[in-house]
Amino acid sequence: MTGLIYKDFLALKGHLSTYVVFFVIYGGLCIAGVFSPSVLAGMVVLISIITPMTTVTSDDISRWNRFAVASPACRRGVVAGKYLFTLLMVLLSAVLVAVLLVVLALAGGLGDGSLAEYLLATLACGGIALLMNAVVLPLLLKFGAEKARMVSMALFLVVFGGTALAGLAVDSGFAFPAPPAWVVAAIPGLLAILSVGGFVLSYFIAQAVYAKKEF
Repeated sequence: MTGLIYKDFLALKGHLSTYVVFFVIYGGLCIAGVFSPSVLAGMVVLISIITPMTTVTSDDISRWNRFAVASPACRRGVVAGKYLFTLLMVLLSAVLVAVLLVVLALAGGLGDGSLAEYLLATLACGGIALLMNAVVLPLLLKFGAEKARMVSMALFLVVFGGTALAGLAVDSGFAFPAPPAWVVAAIPGLLAILSVGGFVLSYFIAQAVYAKKEF
């Protein structure tokens, strides 16, 4: 299992430095006031979707899975390794964003928002990343990166397009009806349950799908 996860990180060897530079550049633009620090929280979702897809693309090109399913890891190990790797990428992305937000706070680059608010947004984006991967990973393992790419991009556009439209509506003076206080209080818990529960359910679905895949 450790070897499978290590293999995925090796597949990203040429990309990880790019992701780190990407975060640092956006952090600098946030300090300069070009972007809101909330953009960094959204990077958690973006990186967490791109990285599993990159490793699956690498597997497809090298025909790795044909070898892996015949190894002691077998099909169950391949699926488990991919899910653990994805979970690690969500956690690492969230930690990196949290560190950048702390640096921004020390540099006075958070504007009117508070560090706690942006950290909470980062945590929420981590939950959204788990939910989106819960949908995408079974498709990746079943059809490969090329066929699943459109679904991933569609999900990303729906989530962030909807968020952007809502933000524009608020800036234009549109007032959304205020939800009851108990709904607002329950949102963090519901997101946590949906994220973790959906990711676990997705894992078992992916195991069933991958067990029937032909190579």
